[in-house]
Amino acid sequence: MRTLGSALDEQGGFAQGFDFLRIFLAAGIIGWHTAWLTGHVETAKASAFWFSQYMLVPMFFALSGFLVAGSSMRLSTKSFLLNRAARILPALFADIVFAALLIGPLVTTLPARQYFTDANFFTYFLNLTGWMQYSLPGVFESNPKPEVNGALWTIPFEIGCYAIIAGLMISGAIKRPALVLLFTYAVLIVGTPLRLATSYLVGDHVSFLENLAMQIFSSFGSLLWPSFLIGIVLYQLRYYVPFSRTIAIGLACVAILVSAFGDAAVLLGNSTIVSIMLPLIGYLTVMIGLSPMPRLPGFGTGDYSYGLYLYHTPFLQLLIHYFPEAWIGNRWWTLFFAGFPLTLMAAVISWHVFEYPSLKLRRSFVVKHRPEGGFGGFEDRTHAPNSQSAPRTAPLSG
Repeated sequence: MRTLGSALDEQGGFAQGFDFLRIFLAAGIIGWHTAWLTGHVETAKASAFWFSQYMLVPMFFALSGFLVAGSSMRLSTKSFLLNRAARILPALFADIVFAALLIGPLVTTLPARQYFTDANFFTYFLNLTGWMQYSLPGVFESNPKPEVNGALWTIPFEIGCYAIIAGLMISGAIKRPALVLLFTYAVLIVGTPLRLATSYLVGDHVSFLENLAMQIFSSFGSLLWPSFLIGIVLYQLRYYVPFSRTIAIGLACVAILVSAFGDAAVLLGNSTIVSIMLPLIGYLTVMIGLSPMPRLPGFGTGDYSYGLYLYHTPFLQLLIHYFPEAWIGNRWWTLFFAGFPLTLMAAVISWHVFEYPSLKLRRSFVVKHRPEGGFGGFEDRTHAPNSQSAPRTAPLSG
């Protein structure tokens, strides 16, 4: 029987399909946010963009779990976390500084002195800690959505994923697939009552702890951690899980039908449906990543998916701010074609100026251990910037 593991081995331990998948997922999320930021969510839900809302981010996290599982089993916990920090923080820092020190002063409605002394200006830098702040004083106030970068909402969940995997490493559970499988199943089941228990926490006057609970167990965000764990399990059991395009096509049809015709609130509140759908999505993600995919022209010189995800919202917001009449009515979707090239340009610059130099620097402080048989993970295989494949990391961070 051909398995996920044998398919991975056939490709020398690196599957090019993951390159294609990350760019596709990032583009899909940009497409969804095009609708969100222009105030056309309902129109998008009635079209193919519903897929972007409900499946793309969980697919990103499932892909992340699969990609980092190998290094978690061969690196020390300290080296693993330093590795992740070297991948996430440089571009995140650049994004936050760019928004606060360049975009903000350019478009704010406030005088410069008032802008730079406003409390919201200083709290915006808390995004570096995972405490999300979405607004800057006087910035994008006339846009349909005044947020500076709503895409940052996934950062705390990604940090949480690394905390979870660090716990599995410290406890030794990461080398015991049965324990990780049981833990993943428990997270899937327990997540439903926690989502329901925090669903009443709405409004502007919730406490810090209540706000934290909303962020952790929000109806959609709470799907991300189990998706990450499912990716880890699929990597650990890769020699037992069949590689079958027939199964994948069948599961894709089921996922599409359930997502298209099911009510989102009902789906997210039903532990049985969630426990079935997320493993389905995880399997489809890995199958696509391990399948032959076309090489995207112009994307072979670096890993631009993290930059595409991280930088797209500020650029879309700038276009809406300066050309508000261009995206009204049925023309809202054209914002994607104006914003994607600008975002890609920023992602390319970010990769070559901030991200790749940081990944090269990490060699000096990340101690690598010998793989324990088979393929030991491919997100840490560092290649030259112009090589066929760049360092592979978690999906939202590259």
